Amino acid sequence: MMDEWKKFYRKDYAGDWEQFSQSLGGQEYHRNYQQACLSKIRESNPRKVLEVGVGRGDLLSQLSGQSIELYGCDLSEGNLAAASARFQALDFPVSLCHADAENLPFRSASFDTVYSLSVLWYLPDPAATVAEMCRVARPGGTIVFDMLNAFHVTSVGYHVSRIVNRLLGRERGRTSLAHPREVAKWVAPYSRHYEIYGSYILMPVGFPLLGECANWYRVTPRRAARMTASPLRYLAHKLVVVATRGEG
Repeated sequence: MMDEWKKFYRKDYAGDWEQFSQSLGGQEYHRNYQQACLSKIRESNPRKVLEVGVGRGDLLSQLSGQSIELYGCDLSEGNLAAASARFQALDFPVSLCHADAENLPFRSASFDTVYSLSVLWYLPDPAATVAEMCRVARPGGTIVFDMLNAFHVTSVGYHVSRIVNRLLGRERGRTSLAHPREVAKWVAPYSRHYEIYGSYILMPVGFPLLGECANWYRVTPRRAARMTASPLRYLAHKLVVVATRGEG
């Protein structure tokens, strides 16, 4: 089953992601959320950065021109081709490679910052990917990733919808959910310190059949950039983890 999933994402997913990323990219609330996450990366003042699941380069391109050595990897061949063309057009040097996020082709302690956004919930084993991200981050380096929260109505709604669609043969993708204590278990063994933030608190961010009509953040897009480490994170749609790599 896992091999079928990886074959689908490697060969066929790029077209789906192009449409989805373009749709999200046009939404102010999503851009605000992206900038809030990128600010956590910029705060670490990295010299060498890896994005796991680079997609079409939407996020990595926003770090260009800042004297940072940039690397990106993805399982999708189509996404990598699109990202490569994008960076060539920008005339900015970026090292891209095809890679399975659960088995990154980099030496341990290679990067100052490793991040992965809007990726982990599509993977068969998110915990294994977090372990790999921590492995290739240097001691004292920064790891940033996000995950869909299992306690939020939008996360649960779309998760169930995708399960039904797969059973009906209408969809080959997948999603997984986690809660704050679970993502803490993924990152804690490798971290000197970590913080789990919640974003998109309580209010729905779309819903099956209703789609964007049920997305309250379209009306209040500035709220999408707000993150909290308080217990309100249990009511968040997305969990954002910022960790400092330990010595071990």
